[in-house]
Amino acid sequence: MKLNTSRRQGKLTKTATVASNDPNTPSTSITLSCLIKEYISIKPGNRINLMGYEGDELSQKLTISAMEGQEFDITEVKTDLTDKIRYKLETVTRGKEYTLDVSSISKEEGMVRGQIELITTSRKKPSLVLPVFVRIQGEVEVKPASLYFGKIDTSAGPITPDNLTRSVVIKKARGEELEIKKVKESRNWIEAKTEANEKGVQYTVVITLDKDKMPKGRFDETVEIKTNKKKEPLVVNIKGEVI
Repeated sequence: MKLNTSRRQGKLTKTATVASNDPNTPSTSITLSCLIKEYISIKPGNRINLMGYEGDELSQKLTISAMEGQEFDITEVKTDLTDKIRYKLETVTRGKEYTLDVSSISKEEGMVRGQIELITTSRKKPSLVLPVFVRIQGEVEVKPASLYFGKIDTSAGPITPDNLTRSVVIKKARGEELEIKKVKESRNWIEAKTEANEKGVQYTVVITLDKDKMPKGRFDETVEIKTNKKKEPLVVNIKGEVI
C-alpha cells in the first residue's frame, strides 16, 4: 500500500493505493479528505510585509478572528521593532474579532526584520507571533555597491587592463528622469567615467585604477555618485591590495 499526503489552504488529503491479486482490479485508490480549521484566523496572512519606496506611507491591516466557541481577548502587544514600526490594535467585536494596523516609522531606504507578539486569553493560542519584514527601496539604485579588485601585482610585468577595470550600473526605479550630476573619486589613481545606456533611466560608471600611481598595500576607497534623485551621493566601495 502506497500512502500520499497533501495539505493545501487548510485541507488535508490522504490517498492510499491498495494492490490486490484480483486480475480485474489489480489496484485501487482510497482518498480521505478533511478540512482543518484554525482556532484563530489571521487575514490576509500571519506575516506583515511593508515594502515600497522612499517617502511612501507603508502600512498593512490584519483582521484577527476567533472560531465559534473559541472566543478570546488580546491582552498585550509586544514588538522588538519599537523604533521602526507603529501599531494600533482595535476591537471590532470583543472576544471575536480584532484589527491590527501596522505602519513603518522610517521612510528612508533600508531593510529590517522583527516580529509582533500578541498575548491572548486563548487556551489553545496564548501567544500569536507575527513575523515583520520592512523593505524600503530608493528611487535610484547602484549595482553592485562594492567592487573588489583582488591582489594586484605591479612588479610582475604588464597588467591586463581588464584586471584594473570594473563597472557599476546606476538605474532609476521610478519617478522623474535620472541625471548623474557629479562623480567624485577618493584618490587620484582612481578614474571614473559615466556612460549613458538609456538617458534618464540607466547609466554605467566605469572605474579604472592607475597602476603607475597606486601605492602598495591594501586599499579601501570610494567613488561617490551624485544624482538628481537623492540628497546624499551613492557610494561605491572599492577594495583590493597592491603587492
